[in-house]
Amino acid sequence: MYRIIFLVLTTTLILGCSSKRDILYLQNTPDSYTFQNKIDEYKIKADDILKISVSSSEPEASKSLNFTSDFLSNSKETMLYSGYQVSKDGQINFPSIGAITVTGLTIKQLRKLINDNLKDEGILLDPYVDVKILNSFFTILGEVNRPGRYDFLENNLNIFEALGMAGDLTINGKRSGVKIIRNYEGANKISEFSLTDYDILQSEFFQIYSGDIIIVSPNTTRV
Repeated sequence: MYRIIFLVLTTTLILGCSSKRDILYLQNTPDSYTFQNKIDEYKIKADDILKISVSSSEPEASKSLNFTSDFLSNSKETMLYSGYQVSKDGQINFPSIGAITVTGLTIKQLRKLINDNLKDEGILLDPYVDVKILNSFFTILGEVNRPGRYDFLENNLNIFEALGMAGDLTINGKRSGVKIIRNYEGANKISEFSLTDYDILQSEFFQIYSGDIIIVSPNTTRV
């Protein structure tokens, strides 16, 4: 009887312990590994809040096109309140131009569109247009130290930076089965990837997009 109990306890401990291969990130990475991850430009979608600033050599002429003053002198809450929220039909209403369809455009394309309109309409001769998305965010749940929703301004935030913002995975987080819910042109898709394999560096899930939901499942020990 004691032998049976000993064997059961030993087996339970062995199965319950996390091995090195379950914990380490980017395993078996070659020495001096160099990679270049393709960063896709974000495309504007409904409910994005945009900060659009216009400047030129004629400050008075461009003043009426700016609802907020210098970016650094405003709180984020003020900028969100006074920013341009993209409507459900994908438009914003910009001063002196009117309704502009912006969904599906990259930041670079929207800058050019507004710039060209201001020139074509004779509003400004030499406009400089800057566009920022103010409400980019991702949500991370499960076995991380600080689950929740996180805002970001970067265009190239990656999965490891996102995990760092959430305080990293706990020791009980399943590194090889991280799930991500991502919107693809109106439809949500659930995918799974591994943080232990260095292939993640070349994966489409290395880059984090606004609206992503990351779910870290518990490992066998935790369950």
